[in-house]
Amino acid sequence: MRSSILKVIPLVLGLLPITAHSAELKLTPEQAANISLKTTQVMQRKVSQVLSLNGRVVENRRRSFSVGPIVDGIVKSVEAVSHDKVRKGQVLVRIRSNTLGQAQADYLDALSKFELTQAERKRIKALRRDRIVSESRWLEADSNHKRAGSALDQRRRLLSLVGLSESQISTLKDRPDQLAAFELLSPIDGLVIESKVESGQALSAGETAFRIIDLSSLWVEVGIPVANLKGVRLKAIANVSVEARPGQAFQGHLESLSGSVDERSQTVGGRVVVQNPEGLLRPGMYARIELEGVPHEGLAIPASAVFRLGDQSHVFKVLGPRRFEPVAVKIGEETGGWVPLLAGLDKGMEVLHSGVAELKGHWQYQGGN
Repeated sequence: MRSSILKVIPLVLGLLPITAHSAELKLTPEQAANISLKTTQVMQRKVSQVLSLNGRVVENRRRSFSVGPIVDGIVKSVEAVSHDKVRKGQVLVRIRSNTLGQAQADYLDALSKFELTQAERKRIKALRRDRIVSESRWLEADSNHKRAGSALDQRRRLLSLVGLSESQISTLKDRPDQLAAFELLSPIDGLVIESKVESGQALSAGETAFRIIDLSSLWVEVGIPVANLKGVRLKAIANVSVEARPGQAFQGHLESLSGSVDERSQTVGGRVVVQNPEGLLRPGMYARIELEGVPHEGLAIPASAVFRLGDQSHVFKVLGPRRFEPVAVKIGEETGGWVPLLAGLDKGMEVLHSGVAELKGHWQYQGGN
């Protein structure tokens, strides 16, 4: 049995020296027939490192809303409460507001005056055409109509600012029974996460009555170590997983990075936007994030080609038919079944990537380790 020979291979790029067992292994035809051996060449390949991070799911603040009245009022009925799913335009609460009622009454009064001046203007215009009224009378009627129109526009804008839609304003004339009645509507399809109202409660203008969020898109807050920043880029793909859904990944992307560093943890805050169409993620969940790093091109080999001896990585270099040599290599982290080759082999060299474990057994049996 041959004894192994230690050989020290000097490395470049400031890496520590690698020691390699250089004893050649030669298989007999019978041994080779019993092992499924496949080889590949060391090649140039784009490889992206994956950064594993911990984070927390939070609401997407671009898709969360606080809903409250713009005028004071009394709650008449509550139509939605916490945990309810709501649709855009759905009634959340019905309110009666004296302030709104007065504004609506002023609008209807302005509308009545406008219609009267409009009819008078039309009548005077016809008489003027027949030279029955003077020019000054026509100018007076036209001026009154314009003033009434301006006053009506002002009253309509005020109701719009209060929150009434154009259709609600347009139907006031035919629904006088709805004066002072006001409804808070949901601005989005979403989930009510907070409700602060009950029937009979007095609400002040600007007071938050509901908080609603759209769960279809959420944020994941992460802390990225400063040492890893050089390999991080915005818009990078991020796969998010949570304990509640083992084995399921939610895809997102890195949207932004903080402009400052946390002094205690030496991390930079990052925000991952993740899609959640089925609403399976919830704000507050702890998450694991696999963040794709900046791709770089370099020598790479299949991860299946690598085997370990102690703390050292090795591959079997092909010397010829049924002839192999174990070579110590320096590699990076595995990504997608490939590992960057930092030192130990040159481009174009042929290495074994299938049947490695069996060949390692033969080598060790023959005294290779």
